[in-house]
Amino acid sequence: MRETMTNDASRRRRRPSVGLGARATAALVAIFIAFGLCEIGVRALYPAPPEPAREPQIVYQTDPALGFVHVPNQVGFLDDGLATINALGLRGDLPEDPKPDGAVRVLAVGDSTTFGWGVGDRETYCAELERLLRHQFPERRIEVVNGGVAAYDLKRDYKLLERLAPRLKPDIVLVGLYWNDLPYEGVSPDGVRLAASTGIPAAVVPAAAGTTSPGTFRLGNQPSKWNRLLRSSRVLYTLRHAWLSAIAPTSAATNQVQWEMALLDGTQSPAIESAWADVKASLKQFRDLGAAQGFAVGVVTMPIRAQVEHEYPQAQYQTRVRAIADALGLFVVDPLPVFVQQLDRDQLFIPYDRIHFSALGNADLADAVFEAIRTRPEFEVPEQPVAGGGGPDGEVR
Repeated sequence: MRETMTNDASRRRRRPSVGLGARATAALVAIFIAFGLCEIGVRALYPAPPEPAREPQIVYQTDPALGFVHVPNQVGFLDDGLATINALGLRGDLPEDPKPDGAVRVLAVGDSTTFGWGVGDRETYCAELERLLRHQFPERRIEVVNGGVAAYDLKRDYKLLERLAPRLKPDIVLVGLYWNDLPYEGVSPDGVRLAASTGIPAAVVPAAAGTTSPGTFRLGNQPSKWNRLLRSSRVLYTLRHAWLSAIAPTSAATNQVQWEMALLDGTQSPAIESAWADVKASLKQFRDLGAAQGFAVGVVTMPIRAQVEHEYPQAQYQTRVRAIADALGLFVVDPLPVFVQQLDRDQLFIPYDRIHFSALGNADLADAVFEAIRTRPEFEVPEQPVAGGGGPDGEVR
């Protein structure tokens, strides 16, 4: 009897451990099912992130004057945007050379926002601007040349323009200025010195399978295994970007985001003033080159995503650019009013991207530039001389 009671007691003591394991298994199954349902729901609401490792990718090569340029005559991806690089190392169709008599040529220089990161050749703002101008002026021969190069700053933009202008002979040069053209990398907004930049934000990669071409590389590193895991789950990826957005106004943000927020909040500091002085010096070079070679220069102030989606009444970005441009005699294009008029403002940017415009955003950018330049004298049709000539009274002499 005692032995029976002992066995019963042992069985009773073992039951809780069996129940705990079952409950743990049930909890794991419930979590797995809940995560799966969340994944399905998030995939229905949020688009897929761009794929940074699509092949082939755009390849760059080092350049003694510019640091780096596109390798000519290639087709490759930057995220989901398939780009064609012509024989001049510029995006899109090869400009006519020499420039045709009577043609009006617009040359846009700038960084990835001008190049059209993540969108196709026909979706860039330069391509759309060309279509708008040709439709408006069917009697004129008009070209818009895309001289944008990802990761360029104003100094590289100017050196590229120095190289291209004598050959392309532009009538109008549009300088795409994004806030990160300010020299921010070596210092925080409040003046704390940081590690110096290498100047080429890229990883050297083989130019072709099994070979290595010296000085040839891609922009940015390939996604890590962790990043690929995040991209495979829409829930994890959206949570990561929600976290990055949450810490943007805090000291935990990267130096780049701290500078962006400082400009949006209207923060003033000696470091920020020094950066704007550098921008002014660069834009003065553009003005002087335009005066020497006979082309007009305008500045296109690329909108910051945060100020498109929210209001920053104290922002010191567009206002500073305009003040500098006005002082130098340059015209300014501010696309921000066009962007904020859109009902679906989040559709103007590539998903999960703080910087780059979607195809819709590029179209809005083109609209803003078109409205700003379509009345310029460069597009006026030259008057044709009267055959045979004539005197003041119309009498042929």
